[in-house]
Amino acid sequence: MFLALRELRFNLLRSALLGGIAALLAFMVFMLLGLTRGLSQDSAAWMLGNPAATFVTTTDADGNFTRSFISPDDVSAVQDANPGATPFAQSFASFGVNSADSTQLGAVMLGLDPDSFLAPQVAEGRALSGDGAVVDATLKEDGVALGDTLILRPGGEELTVVGFTEGARLNHQPILFVTLDEWQRLNSRARDTVSGLALEADPVGSLPDGLSTQTRPEALQSLPGYKEEQGSLLMIQVFLVAVSALVMAVFFYVMTLQKTAQFGLLKAIGAGMRTLAGSLIAQVALLTVTALAVATAAMYGATLLLPAGLPFALSWPAVAQSAALLLAVSLLGSLLSLRTIAQADPLQALGQGS
Repeated sequence: MFLALRELRFNLLRSALLGGIAALLAFMVFMLLGLTRGLSQDSAAWMLGNPAATFVTTTDADGNFTRSFISPDDVSAVQDANPGATPFAQSFASFGVNSADSTQLGAVMLGLDPDSFLAPQVAEGRALSGDGAVVDATLKEDGVALGDTLILRPGGEELTVVGFTEGARLNHQPILFVTLDEWQRLNSRARDTVSGLALEADPVGSLPDGLSTQTRPEALQSLPGYKEEQGSLLMIQVFLVAVSALVMAVFFYVMTLQKTAQFGLLKAIGAGMRTLAGSLIAQVALLTVTALAVATAAMYGATLLLPAGLPFALSWPAVAQSAALLLAVSLLGSLLSLRTIAQADPLQALGQGS
């Protein structure tokens, strides 16, 4: 550690440049992690936040709620076998606010029982009841306020905003919560069918023919575009971490090559391989930890400047895991330089070699 600190202090500019590169790479990894989690929550916040453990849909829908149509008889059969099962219905809606010629907005409309465990927790206004809609709070950014009238298109049906809730988004769109009866009235073509039933546990009894169950993770993967989006972002993260590890390993290797004569001289005066290897690993650890701290502070500062509508979710446990991974790959990459230290010749360093 003594040698590591002395060398870092002696080569302050080089150490700062190397640490700056490591901090920039870590900053990119952290920001991408936040964007990935933000997109995940923006796409499936309602699925992630509600207490349902299992969803029942028609088998031919492959878990897609908008393609599932469960008849009233099947709903009754499922509820008889599973008293806690609660039906819900999903559709997409376009609407204007307060006037027919206002800017058109889009949302997911969910019909459900206001007394069920799926009912949204109201952050402002009143709870869902027989009339009106509880909507996601992100609609405030589009100018929607309590008491506004939402005019559905193309039919012109009206809904009054009675409350706001947090974290109610699906398929990157805000959710309009209405009662199941209201949803059936607004979607007459559904003919009293529902999109699915939610259970807080695994189903107890057998299901009617044509119905199947999905766990919450399975239902998430069935959301349109969710699996593909998350897969692409995960691959970007993996490649970025791999490139970061490669860049760090190359920089430390080049730095070690430049100090071959110094290592030979240290060997000549009695420094052992263990001491020199420990010094190198300590340098890598100190630079990487400092860079990770700087990157974390920079990321936190950047989150304060991000636009309100940008999907970004900060998770400190995930940041800590990513930081530990970057530190591990940096230390592993530094092992490439140990061969150079082992081959350093004390005679050449003293000018006695041929």
